[in-house]
Amino acid sequence: SDGAISLEGVTLVEDGQLTVCSDMPHKPFEFEEDGETKGFDYDVVSAMGDQLDVDVEFVTTPFDSIIPALKIPYCDLIASAMTITPEREEEVDFTDPYFDADQSLLVLTENEETYATLEDLAGQTIGVQVETTGATYAEENLPEGATIKEFQTGDEMFGALIADDIQAALQDLPVNAYRATTAPDQFVVTETFPTGEQYGFAVTKENTALLAALNSALAASKEDGSYDAAYTAWFGELKD
Repeated sequence: SDGAISLEGVTLVEDGQLTVCSDMPHKPFEFEEDGETKGFDYDVVSAMGDQLDVDVEFVTTPFDSIIPALKIPYCDLIASAMTITPEREEEVDFTDPYFDADQSLLVLTENEETYATLEDLAGQTIGVQVETTGATYAEENLPEGATIKEFQTGDEMFGALIADDIQAALQDLPVNAYRATTAPDQFVVTETFPTGEQYGFAVTKENTALLAALNSALAASKEDGSYDAAYTAWFGELKD
């Protein structure tokens, strides 16, 4: 891209760079591997950065403090598989949605029949990531006698599942599905919960010029095929 979309009137944390708050690791959306940032969110924001003619730098930020970090401002935007919710919209503004997602249940492959549904986890411990819609769904649909254990990162939750510290992980379907696809001998998704959730990139309420530029860059990345290329690379087939 020749950077045709203007950032006139936008003040960035670092000149010539989009600084992005992101809760890493959170495969397949954002994570570091061999010293490089990778993932679907990273690829999409990088494509948007090309449209805006700026560099992109992801900064690891715990999810439970990611909105306060944006407001400091520690970064220009949040890209962290963040679901657009009315509660969050009271604090930040979201771009147009860029991903559709539901909730899901992940268990050890050996327990596929034992914990085939959420109700099968009565009396067991269910892992969630703090301040996520998965945590909210678990709280609102908790089976009888079950308990919730919170984790800061997905990797911590997967480790606890292997160690039998928890018996299931309840979180966004694409994250659980990616883990099950890459380690089918260990994990399996046994149930999905349609919620109509959509992800958006977040900016501060007063940053309307940046919001408009990001929406234009997102639309342009879809038009030139870079969004589709990122989606295919991480999820295997294009959404409808």
